[in-house]
Amino acid sequence: MSFDKLLFGTAGVPNSTVKKNSPVEGVQKIHELGLDCMQLEFAHGVRMKEEVSSALRKVSYELNIPLTSHGPYYINLNAREQDKIDSSVERIIQTAKISDLCGAESMTFHAAFYMKDSPYDVFDLVEKSMNVIEERLSRLDIEIELRPELTGKTSQFGSLEELITLTKNVGSVKPCMDFSHLYARTGKYNSYEEMTDVLDRLEEEIGSDALKNMHVHVSGISSNSKGDLKHLNLEKSKFNWQDMLRALKDKGCGGYVVCNSPNLEDDALMMKKYYMAL
Repeated sequence: MSFDKLLFGTAGVPNSTVKKNSPVEGVQKIHELGLDCMQLEFAHGVRMKEEVSSALRKVSYELNIPLTSHGPYYINLNAREQDKIDSSVERIIQTAKISDLCGAESMTFHAAFYMKDSPYDVFDLVEKSMNVIEERLSRLDIEIELRPELTGKTSQFGSLEELITLTKNVGSVKPCMDFSHLYARTGKYNSYEEMTDVLDRLEEEIGSDALKNMHVHVSGISSNSKGDLKHLNLEKSKFNWQDMLRALKDKGCGGYVVCNSPNLEDDALMMKKYYMAL
């Protein structure tokens, strides 16, 4: 897939939706607000009735509001017990199945924790699981982009380097670029030049398609030496979202920009307005 521009949306149903637990009404609200996409949040488990997923697919298609998804938080492909790794694999597959039924084409998740293990060993385990997941989804005839997220804590698998290498090694994997997490994790990458360098690197290492089909997460963020502490509204954070959007625009990037700020649609609309004026 290739996009000619950035689409802006929210991580979950917008706050101003009357029925907060209705993703169908969430998509209608996104359309009403003048936003472009919505992310389905399966953070606390994959529970959705089949009639809801078909209604979602229909409304998303009719209003031209594409969907992405986020898998459960309790995924850890580096768990101590094999049965916990197996259930993490199952959770990713279940998220892919329901996302596919809803018509979502890109899904993200936090892949693993280091658990004091060597990052190299953890990488090998994650890669092994991603190959298993890819093969099983292929047998189910489900085509969805699997996007491990660039994570905000130094205890989590998901550095920029890890995601680039994983994308090179596993066919269906692409990165979910969370620029606010990258800033929280490293204390760097908060200027136009640094963000442009990141985009140049993605282009060089995984190809120009990487910039034409992005899944980006953004929010304000607070952090300490161990990485991110909590999400904030953009105006209350030191994260330089304007430079991020300038870098994305100047590099001709396309894809989804999903807002994770507590005020969801307010920051998403502020970003879209800024981007359109560039």
